[in-house]
Amino acid sequence: MALVGVVPYGSLFIDASWRDILSGIRDCTVSSPDRQLNTRRLQKIWTTAQNPNHVLPCLSVRTGLDLFLTVKKFPPGSEIIMSAINIPDMARVVRHHGVRVIPIDVHIETLSPKVELLEGLITERTVAVLVAHLYGKWFDMSEVIDIARRHGLYVLEDCAEGFCGFEYIGNPRSDIAFFSFGVIKPSTAFGGSILKIKDSKLFSAMNEAYSLYPTQSSLEYMKKLLKYSVATVGLNWPFLTGYGVFVVQNVLGIDHQKMWISLLRGFPDQFFQKIRQQPSAGLLSLLVHRCIGFRQKSFQVGVDKGRHADMLLKNPSMMKVGDKADNRNYWLFPILVEKPDEVIDSLCKKGINAYRGATQLNVIEPHTDTSHQLSEQLTHYPEEARFIIDHVVYLPIHKRVPYYYIERVCKGLEEVLQKHGTVFQKPCFERPLVVLNGKPVPKLPSKL
Repeated sequence: MALVGVVPYGSLFIDASWRDILSGIRDCTVSSPDRQLNTRRLQKIWTTAQNPNHVLPCLSVRTGLDLFLTVKKFPPGSEIIMSAINIPDMARVVRHHGVRVIPIDVHIETLSPKVELLEGLITERTVAVLVAHLYGKWFDMSEVIDIARRHGLYVLEDCAEGFCGFEYIGNPRSDIAFFSFGVIKPSTAFGGSILKIKDSKLFSAMNEAYSLYPTQSSLEYMKKLLKYSVATVGLNWPFLTGYGVFVVQNVLGIDHQKMWISLLRGFPDQFFQKIRQQPSAGLLSLLVHRCIGFRQKSFQVGVDKGRHADMLLKNPSMMKVGDKADNRNYWLFPILVEKPDEVIDSLCKKGINAYRGATQLNVIEPHTDTSHQLSEQLTHYPEEARFIIDHVVYLPIHKRVPYYYIERVCKGLEEVLQKHGTVFQKPCFERPLVVLNGKPVPKLPSKL
């Protein structure tokens, strides 16, 4: 394989410039930003006519969820219904508070939760519904909110992967909408999150409790910036992401992307101690800088390139993910194939840097005791979620990739899939009913 055929881009990139990074470093060292002033700036930026809900800047989405659960103090054994694909830390936070996680499956075509299953999962122990907009794809929250309201449940809208500007910043009827500016998210500030909180009393309680948290030090945030600067070089410089990666992967046999993903983990140790902090002055300042500097036109470039690739990819040996979503943005570009490891290996030999572990997203499994008892609220194992995670491949298609290379990626994938020669279709996910304790319930996988 000649190096001239290499596509010098990876499936991940850091959505920030060196000016952004240097701005953050400056605010940690030379200048002394006013935390309260920047908090007010963020509240002004994030308060719109379409969504006037209260604004609470936090260290991370995990911080915000943990804060909500700390304030609410739900009784042990309470339940939160959660989209069956999310990062494991979100379920970890919920379970830490003695609350059970009840996963709800998602549709491959829209990535929306299977709303038709929602009422069957609600019990007297349910306190909230937490649904996520995955891979930058948005779905209409109305039906989820309507059902939750009928049962008096909180609606938590996870928009961590969905920031696309200020025209849509969550459904104003959601009790809380969470936005992330973590290192691999759109318009990253290398940390930080924004919570949009509907109820004034809940906002006051969360804000008061959060004000008592220790503040992340400037030194700690600067260390993150320096670490992520290394990742920016590794992920954003085409020479390294293309030719360097080709040598490392094919000659030395090193999984470079696994190394970068490990480096990019937000809270690798002392998890709860680390998330229970207020953002540093430098982080708040950079978050203001990134929000003010957001340009819809620049963001749209990534959307247009993703749609161009969608138009080119028509091979029946693959499936698209979320191609019928209400709003298709492209935080990542996932596809589903029959044998993802073999496809990635073949693409890598063609110099196309596809990957499987580009994110921490995984299946949120039912509790072990839930699956053993098949308790009343569990009516469906999240099979489509499992199918997505088991078959997903992330392609190097995003706004930094020139159209020429996007077309080369699509052509290379077409050549690889033609060798497989099989039609890859979504299987039927209906399960036969079994009777337990006198009630019909779907049969669960034997592995549980």
